Amino acid sequence: MRRAVAAIFCAAALSTTALAGCSDDGAGSSNESRSTTTSSAQAPISTTDAVSTTTPSTTSATTLRDDCAGLTSDEVSSSFGRGFELHTESSGGVSTIDDFNYKTVGCSFESTDGEVEVDLNLSFAEQFDDGTVHCVEPSDHLHPVIPVDGLGESAWWQAKDFENSTDAEGQLTICVDEALIAIEIEGPTTMQGPMQQQAIEIARLVVT
Repeated sequence: MRRAVAAIFCAAALSTTALAGCSDDGAGSSNESRSTTTSSAQAPISTTDAVSTTTPSTTSATTLRDDCAGLTSDEVSSSFGRGFELHTESSGGVSTIDDFNYKTVGCSFESTDGEVEVDLNLSFAEQFDDGTVHCVEPSDHLHPVIPVDGLGESAWWQAKDFENSTDAEGQLTICVDEALIAIEIEGPTTMQGPMQQQAIEIARLVVT
């Protein structure tokens, strides 16, 4: 539209010089318009702000304070390949490590055949007598402690193999910012081999 108006104005002026000047002005405007359009098209678009405002913030322990840390009997059944009853609430006694004491809260699952028990024990800041979560590595006094990578800040597996025992036991300990977590499993000796991996599967359901 600007070119059309400019052309009419120049024709009315009946001046060759003016006409030439108007033609130059029209060409310049066209070039400027094309330059502006090209520059806008080539400008990079940053999506960083959009992503950061729509992506929810997550931590390593987002569901730990839910009932049984969000763990269900169906999930435990899937990990062990056998049926489990609904969980029951549980709480542990006082443990003493170095100069502080702590308790546990959590839940317990028992298989429908009564052969396997899975305990999930949690110690939040309020379970420690000094109000601070401590990362407590299991003692290797009786049984070897094996570090486990990829879980929380630190994690260890400890198989509790007692001589002449008819049961196998193991404990996976995980440290996260919000709590000290222990997953204890007890079952027939035939479970000793896969028990560590089963405990890790349970841990990955509650430590996200």
